[in-house]
Amino acid sequence: MKRLLTVLLCITLAVAPVACGQDKGKTTQAQSKSTQAQKKAPAKSQKKAPTVAQRKQQDRMGECNKQANLKNMKGEDRKKFMNTCLGGRA
Repeated sequence: MKRLLTVLLCITLAVAPVACGQDKGKTTQAQSKSTQAQKKAPAKSQKKAPTVAQRKQQDRMGECNKQANLKNMKGEDRKKFMNTCLGGRA
């Protein structure tokens, strides 16, 4: 009985990858359309330049970060400071 179970287990493990890979070559229309769209899309290496608002926020973040570093702030105090600084209330 143990041999039979062992043989069945081995057969199941041997056949499982084959059964799972049967539909590997088949593509649906949705998959082929998304693949075509990805080919037409620009490469990820061609990133857009940040907008004026994004650049302004980045500059503000850098300034607040410098101020927090000069004050040697860490932990909860730094979080509170950064929150008020980025909110423009500092």
